[in-house]
Amino acid sequence: MEQSTDQAKGGQTRMGIQVVERTFAVLDALSGTDGEIRLGELAVRTTLPKSTLSRILATLADLDVVARGAADGSYRLGPRARLLAGPGPFEEVLVRAARPELRRLVADLDEDLGLGVPDGHHVRYVDQVRSHRPVRIRDYVGERMPAHTTAAGLILLADLDEEEFAAYLSHPLDAYGPGTPIDAQALGAAVDEVRNTGRAWTFEAWADGINGAAVGIRSATGQLLAVINVFGPSYRFPGDRDRGQLGARLAAAADEITHRQTI
Repeated sequence: MEQSTDQAKGGQTRMGIQVVERTFAVLDALSGTDGEIRLGELAVRTTLPKSTLSRILATLADLDVVARGAADGSYRLGPRARLLAGPGPFEEVLVRAARPELRRLVADLDEDLGLGVPDGHHVRYVDQVRSHRPVRIRDYVGERMPAHTTAAGLILLADLDEEEFAAYLSHPLDAYGPGTPIDAQALGAAVDEVRNTGRAWTFEAWADGINGAAVGIRSATGQLLAVINVFGPSYRFPGDRDRGQLGARLAAAADEITHRQTI
């Protein structure tokens, strides 16, 4: 009897370890992709049956560690995954310096504000302050966006030298929304405008029905540290707002964040 009990306990332990291993396999697969991934692709990457994957994803979704994507049957890392990972030291300082100003901007503009940092040829969002509107943009904290798909990314591309920008253009530019600049001429024109004005605008570039505007946060020596990105549904943003005044407000907020604390 004692041997049978020990065997049962051993079997339960192995099953528990297997569940943990499978859960981490799912999280590794999700963290290794940009944006969302469909269940079928997850099954290929993890070699797990779809039924097993569905159970794991349902549990993680209940905990906000993963979230269901915009496409049917797709998933992405959720906001709690980003919190569990924790920001790096620079990002902690950056978020702490920026958060009060982001809150003021949200109160002024009544739209969501994101804070992004350069991550290779992507923008990774490290903070987001939500508006109180009934229709809002979803939480993007922890996600990486290809630079040509967002206003924040255009700020990043405008900061590249000509050789680096040419290298970016040498790769295919995928369309994420109807307004994504996917050819060299269109993207080059958008980047030139940012270089001339210091501000970026996108109209349904990231997704259908989403517009955005962004400015860079720079160090005292001019190094691009991060980007403030305001975004909202295209039917109301920017609406009848004066784009020049809105861009000036974002630029003033970026300057305030730089001066608030050494970052």
